[in-house]
Amino acid sequence: MPERLVPEYAERPAYIVPFSIALAFLIAGGAAAFFYFQLQIAESKLQPARDLAASKQPAALPKPEPFGRFKKVYEDLDITSLPASFERNTEASKLLDQLQREPCDREAVEPLANVMVQSGYPREAAKSALKFGQRCGHSADLLEVAYAAFTRLSDYNGALGASEEMIKLDQASGRYRFLRGTAQERLKNYKAALSDSISTLQLFVDLSNVAPSEFYWISRMYDAVGRPCDAITPLEMYLSYDVANRQTPQISQMIREYANKGNCRATYATGSDRLLIGSTNVVDVTINGAKGRMIVDTGASMVSMTAAFAARARILPDESNPITFHVVGGTVQSAPGYAQLIEVGRAQAANVPVAIGMGSSGTYGPQVDGLLGMTFLARFNVVLAGGALELKPRILN
Repeated sequence: MPERLVPEYAERPAYIVPFSIALAFLIAGGAAAFFYFQLQIAESKLQPARDLAASKQPAALPKPEPFGRFKKVYEDLDITSLPASFERNTEASKLLDQLQREPCDREAVEPLANVMVQSGYPREAAKSALKFGQRCGHSADLLEVAYAAFTRLSDYNGALGASEEMIKLDQASGRYRFLRGTAQERLKNYKAALSDSISTLQLFVDLSNVAPSEFYWISRMYDAVGRPCDAITPLEMYLSYDVANRQTPQISQMIREYANKGNCRATYATGSDRLLIGSTNVVDVTINGAKGRMIVDTGASMVSMTAAFAARARILPDESNPITFHVVGGTVQSAPGYAQLIEVGRAQAANVPVAIGMGSSGTYGPQVDGLLGMTFLARFNVVLAGGALELKPRILN
């Protein structure tokens, strides 16, 4: 048999063909994958780099503060919750916490109100002060904070309310009358302001040491209610305690202007007399035709009388604007009024402001109807000595 160089296909093993096919597919797939990844690498090199800042995660937000932490305190003080920035104030947070634990802590509420004012919340401070007082009892210092805050805001109704509470705490305080009168003046309630200005003066123990501004204030209020002639009397009263040192061009000019405005010279003070009064200083007077007896009192700022004598003299009391007087043992209430004419001997004065006792107040002793005070006496040059009273009209320059 001739020798074969290559064996016949039919004689080869059966697994050779499938194996060859599989190997061919693997080689082709590997080549394709290689070229695909090479292409991706090339494309990535051509693209711009990604913005690193854009790939960063957003910054974590600060942890929110507990909402309504002091909600109950604000409700107790009758104000809306203040911003978290206020509560982050160390002092404010401490004081709010104190009030949260002890709602009537007086040592916490006043400094808290002051912190509110300093932080730009004066109305909240004022409302807090008043509400705290309603719940826990008012204090003068806290009411002063409220008054100052309301005044800063030009809320004079609020200031008036605060001053009313002050007066309830101390009826004998001239300062509280001054604060209320100032609020009334700002509100243009001039009659009420006049009563408070007079009360402020009445509550001083020694009128000779009172600052001139108090007398000027009363004069302004008399002028504001349309009584320029009455505006002269407080100025004359101020002068009467030390004419030599207190008579200034300014006061003389004010008196002259009021006298011209009200055409006062003919009726302000007329006639002279010298009357014996004895050691009791009691003098006979005639007011609007009614005869009575009064104690001459240069320390009394007004002519004062009993309600019974005022009725005889047909003087109507204005009980809606009472005046408070300081007396031994406390204070008394009187109603302002006007005497058309007061006569002491031949000395006369027209349209004189008077004070009329209210209720059980205004008793001056047996057979005495009142005090002949400075609203009459200041219109005259007065000499009280040797059991006699000498009266000569003051000249209105």
